[in-house]
Amino acid sequence: MERDEYRRMAAVEESHWWYGTTRELLRSLVGDRLPAGGRFLDAGAGTGATGAWMADHGSVVALDFEPLALELLREQHPGIGMAAADVQRLPFADGAFDAALCVTVLCHRSIADPVVAVRELARVVRPGGVVALLEPGVRALRRAHDRVTHTGRRFSRRDLAGLVAQAGCEVVRSSGAYSFLVPPAAVKAVLERGRTSSDLDRAESGLGGILPRLARIEQRWLRAHSLPFGLSVVAIGRVPTTEMCAETLTP
Repeated sequence: MERDEYRRMAAVEESHWWYGTTRELLRSLVGDRLPAGGRFLDAGAGTGATGAWMADHGSVVALDFEPLALELLREQHPGIGMAAADVQRLPFADGAFDAALCVTVLCHRSIADPVVAVRELARVVRPGGVVALLEPGVRALRRAHDRVTHTGRRFSRRDLAGLVAQAGCEVVRSSGAYSFLVPPAAVKAVLERGRTSSDLDRAESGLGGILPRLARIEQRWLRAHSLPFGLSVVAIGRVPTTEMCAETLTP
């Protein structure tokens, strides 16, 4: 990611509509799966804009390989632990965390193989804990913002669920999100062809509050249903316990 993008993230994480509604989305999908007083990993945390909320449930370790991101995170969220490392080579013991959250990291060009990264996330989560992923959706889409964030790939819902399964986890939730943004994003991709720009430089309110209202309507739907696609896709996996493995092996 361009270094200036980290500064933009830190500056608008409390005011930009996408960060606010994404935290709400993650709380609704993951919050109930976090044990009180647990230990949680925010892998590829950036400035903490999408994962620092887990500190309401327990202790958080924010990991990123970019020193500037961790410096900004320390300023924004001083109570959170930090580690400088690559998500593909996590410096933690097996089962060190109760849950791991990874938001818009696997899409980056720096991730040589997303399968390796998700297996690492599953390795450091205890049996019965969860691995939660949120990544850009619609594989064919490439926008000006993708060039700023060094996005090398986007995912379908099936792609992301497949990564969770390949890591040996039980897929407990898989869905698209921000589905209402797919048509305008496709138009923007055509208009922005060849350009580089950040979405964080504009539309902090989300068209005067229209976009966050649409996001909250969608989130109510997602409480009981899943969507086949979206500008983002989500997958949540549970690390198998000994009992789960035994059930699988029972003829």
